[in-house]
Amino acid sequence: MYRKIQRVQKVLNDAALHTARFSKAGGITCASRCHLCCLKKDIAASPLEFFPLAYYLYKNNMAEDFYNRLEELPANSLCILFSSLGERSGGCTEYPYRGLICRLFGFSSATDKSGQKRLITCKTIKETETYQQLKPIDLDQSPCAADYYMQLSSIDFSLANEQLHINKAIGRALEIVMTHYRYTGKKSGTTDAVVL
Repeated sequence: MYRKIQRVQKVLNDAALHTARFSKAGGITCASRCHLCCLKKDIAASPLEFFPLAYYLYKNNMAEDFYNRLEELPANSLCILFSSLGERSGGCTEYPYRGLICRLFGFSSATDKSGQKRLITCKTIKETETYQQLKPIDLDQSPCAADYYMQLSSIDFSLANEQLHINKAIGRALEIVMTHYRYTGKKSGTTDAVVL
């Protein structure tokens, strides 16, 4: 299990670095304190991309309380990790452990039906002058979302392709990680930390 968590974290880190490089090279950035993408109530994700978050919560004795909070949320709520208040005046409360969907949205690409690369981004970014001036060569530097999801699939095909509402995906990751460590008898804090 720990090796699987490390492999997922590596995919997440690689995706974050790739999107940061593309953002810097292309001059495309999110609007300051925007967070509009986090306000969608229908974000889907896989449980696998939240294994590092689940492990972090388990290791720090926060998993059960967090899971109980998830269980109390109404269906189709905003992501439990989103906060409109707090230290960052909004945003992700567990930013280092955010999922792959959160790392790729806005700065990754997909191939459309005609074989052209298109940026998977929001209306706010699409309205910027920088976006309007993007050339196909620029898009070649963007992270391909499908490539990163395939990397997750190579770690655990079933869990990587189980698409759930983001809160359900986090809950499923917590269930799997907590069950594994309880079943194996390992106590919280006895395994190595996930490298961020």
